[in-house]
Amino acid sequence: MQKKKYYQLFLIGALVLDIVVSVLYYIWYLDRKIPTDINIVANSEQSFDFNLPVKCENTSNTCIKVMSNPGTDGMMRVTAGKSYGSCKAELKLFGIIHYKNIKFNVVKEQKLMPSGRAVGIYVNARGVMVLGTANVRGKDGVEYSPAKNILQTGDYIYQVDGKKVSSIDDIESILQNKDKASIRMKIRRGNENIFVKMKCIEADDGKIKIGTWLREDTEGIGTITYVTKDNMYAALGHGIADADTGLLVDISAGGLYKADVSKVIPSKKGSPGQISGSVELSDRCRLGSIISNTNSGIKGKITAGETAYIYQKKTALPIALKQEIKKGKAYILCQLDKVTDKYEVEVCSVYQNSKENKDMVIKVTDERLLNKTGGIVQGMSGSPIIQNGKIIGAVTHVFVNDPVKGYGIFIERMLS
Repeated sequence: MQKKKYYQLFLIGALVLDIVVSVLYYIWYLDRKIPTDINIVANSEQSFDFNLPVKCENTSNTCIKVMSNPGTDGMMRVTAGKSYGSCKAELKLFGIIHYKNIKFNVVKEQKLMPSGRAVGIYVNARGVMVLGTANVRGKDGVEYSPAKNILQTGDYIYQVDGKKVSSIDDIESILQNKDKASIRMKIRRGNENIFVKMKCIEADDGKIKIGTWLREDTEGIGTITYVTKDNMYAALGHGIADADTGLLVDISAGGLYKADVSKVIPSKKGSPGQISGSVELSDRCRLGSIISNTNSGIKGKITAGETAYIYQKKTALPIALKQEIKKGKAYILCQLDKVTDKYEVEVCSVYQNSKENKDMVIKVTDERLLNKTGGIVQGMSGSPIIQNGKIIGAVTHVFVNDPVKGYGIFIERMLS
């Protein structure tokens, strides 16, 4: 009898668990299917079919009107006026239970020149970045850790003993000319500026040390995604992060330079390849500035260079909003030698509510590209993805264990 009771409780528990898992999966499915923010071009009308039992509460303002089509599940019609603005529409499951709000934004129609040109990127951090702390063997033979629990990975040092510093040499010069046993620094930690104080150790080699690993600049090769009619550009599709810490580099200045692509090291399973080339960091090879570094890529202005880098109206294309992107054929533009070429890819998945720069999955299908690169390689980040005559996004990451595939970011996210 007791065994029967335990068996009944087990079945009830299994049933409850099954229901909970099903509900959670359904919520996850809804979240992937229905975007939280939707842009729509001014003075246009668009229909959305979520093919789910959700209805939209009728809502309107001066710039946009959102209505559910009567007698349908998940169908709604959005009409945008000539003015720009936003409104929220409430979605209800089965027309009864509140599910979520969707924010509709009226935006202007845009055309951009897709690029695909490889460029050299050089950035200076806003201060000197702390990679970590280390022990120092003093002149007395004792191990010291002067920076431990004082400096943290990702801190930026921008003032030492009242003097502004922008390089490791600046800090080194101040240290070696000190006659005191301690040093004061002004650092930036996240959005907070703080003062710290630590001991200076005379090391066994006679130098004054504070036991820190530092970095002051970053350089590499990437790809320009687009150029606007004002010659503003965006590149990479992801931010420039420090190679050791993985943290986004807080830049003070930077430049874009011509890159001569010399060879491509193909990707293999477990080992991403890369575009290899040379970059001359001189004024004559400088193409423009780097103004910002965000999770969606770098932005700046093209100020010099050949015609290929400057906006050309005849090659400009409209952008596709995320709801226009479909699974299926597309192509990318990238430079693997002296010229930029187009290569066929397939859009495999589209994630409407991705929190990162991984909004879609693409797969390389072009045999020419597969023969040259084995798929996606480092340096191709920023290569524009084009589908049905519109720019839909840019390549951002390679699947390390399957380099034929990679992630892409929505073009509208790069524009925001």
